[in-house]
Amino acid sequence: MPETALILLVDDEQANLELFSAILEEEGYRTLSSRTALQALKLLDTNKPDLIISDIYMPEMGGFEFYEKVQAMPGARSIPFIFLSALTDRAHMREGKELGADDYLTKPIDIDELVTTVRGKLKRAAALRDAMQTEFNSLKEQILSTLSHELNTPLTYIIGFSEIISSEATQITTGELKEFAELIQHGGTRLKNLVDDFLETIQIDSSQTGKYYEANRRDFALNGVISSLKAEYSPLAVDKKVDLQILPGGDLHVFASESLMRDLLGRLLSNAIKFTSKGKVTLAVNDGPDMVKVEVVDTGIGIPEDELPRIFEKFYQVNKDKQQQQGAGLGLYIAKNLATINRCELVISSSEGVGTKATLSIPTR
Repeated sequence: MPETALILLVDDEQANLELFSAILEEEGYRTLSSRTALQALKLLDTNKPDLIISDIYMPEMGGFEFYEKVQAMPGARSIPFIFLSALTDRAHMREGKELGADDYLTKPIDIDELVTTVRGKLKRAAALRDAMQTEFNSLKEQILSTLSHELNTPLTYIIGFSEIISSEATQITTGELKEFAELIQHGGTRLKNLVDDFLETIQIDSSQTGKYYEANRRDFALNGVISSLKAEYSPLAVDKKVDLQILPGGDLHVFASESLMRDLLGRLLSNAIKFTSKGKVTLAVNDGPDMVKVEVVDTGIGIPEDELPRIFEKFYQVNKDKQQQQGAGLGLYIAKNLATINRCELVISSSEGVGTKATLSIPTR
């Protein structure tokens, strides 16, 4: 039989605690009581309630400050929180709701309203937990599937050809040695890119990239970034027999993080070349009011219309079952987040079998 929900009650009046406990325990809930917010914080060190009901005006620490302390505790910030007070003015109700509390009840408490509110908040919290668990399980499966393929394939190159070199060194020709070394290097590069994408995703999701942007945003000339990208990706274009055309568009300045912008544009350019074979990729820069617009257009395989809404999802790969891809499906997820962090707008349009256009609008101030 599942354990009943635990509710933490915080009120400086003992009579209220006894009344609320009796009402809620009659409904089948378990309760913990505290007459001060400081004592309640100590209870949270060893208990994780399913719901907190707290008075606002209490000695030593008020309810609003108590709520903020709870929100600062990683293991407690998801607990539903209801404010309770004799005050009925809208100003205090607005303040409690603006802090992020789930509800606000006023004394004298209506028993039916208290029970109904508690039941509703616990039901919603349970539904959110179930949804999060489902999302976590799906994400876990995606990670395991990605890692099993994207790690094993390059490792097979590295281990397999290094074993051949070590065991048959005297019989290998110079040409074969060079070929094996290139394949090992290819596998190593693929592994490094995979690790880099995972690390960058973690930095984005943990807000580290956002903090980096705040510390490094500035005005800079976009031409320098475009020139370095041309030098970096021209060999890849030659290898794929892609006609790469870079149209810088003059001495245009933007306001962003230069390193993050280089990463973002590099991902768009790399993606365009990766999914184009014996075609054309064009990067064009155009000036506009308060924005500089960068367009990366390719004549590659394109994206099916029904898959376009999902291309920025984490680990999502277009036509994954139909084509061989190298990567974890994080490139466009990272690109979209880098655009958002840099106050840019990224839009991708595409037609299957025709090509794709990525349009990035970068602020100039």
